[in-house]
Amino acid sequence: MPPTDLILLRHGETAWNRERRIQGQLDTPLHDEGVRQARAAARRLDVERERWGLAPAVGAPAPAMVSSDLLRCRQTAEPIAAALGLEVALDPRLRERHFGIFQGQTYPDLKRDDPERYERWMHRDPDYDIDGGESLRTFARRIEAVLVDLATAHPGRTVVVVTHGGVLDVANRLCRGLALQAPRDFDIPNAGLNRLRFDGSRFELLTWGDVGHWQDALDEL
Repeated sequence: MPPTDLILLRHGETAWNRERRIQGQLDTPLHDEGVRQARAAARRLDVERERWGLAPAVGAPAPAMVSSDLLRCRQTAEPIAAALGLEVALDPRLRERHFGIFQGQTYPDLKRDDPERYERWMHRDPDYDIDGGESLRTFARRIEAVLVDLATAHPGRTVVVVTHGGVLDVANRLCRGLALQAPRDFDIPNAGLNRLRFDGSRFELLTWGDVGHWQDALDEL
């Protein structure tokens, strides 16, 4: 099959991101900075269509767009879809990992009040489901399956995918062959641009964590 490129974006920043509060599958909105990040990503992709494979040659298949159905992703996807003239398909398989009893709690509070469970989680026990949530191993299987499905359903196309930090963690490891249990050695910025290529059998990592579209403006302040 001809290769498929996936442009993955984590949603823009939310108030809970700043509070270090675990969102999981709870439906939280973007705050003002997150909206600004999403609009900046939309402008970047619009201006740089050729660079990101979003300006196909005549007769070539058009780009596609899909998003997690959670609000913070839908709000991130909206300005990008408008700028690129794309329809957004919603796919609940792109949701963040379900963090069970940790959802809605902050990292500092968990570390103080529930240190045993917190340490097991932070050490990336792949089979710990956080008492009613989703184990890391189960989550990774879900994400690998949906990414392969999206790539094989759109051969030769570029697909813009708006999703969550945990999904991007799995995607990076999938490309690099990094074990689920291994400490994370990469950042996952909000509204960053990440590009993967699927050749029919494996994913290759082309671009990771590009936030020039909104970071440059911050650096000028």
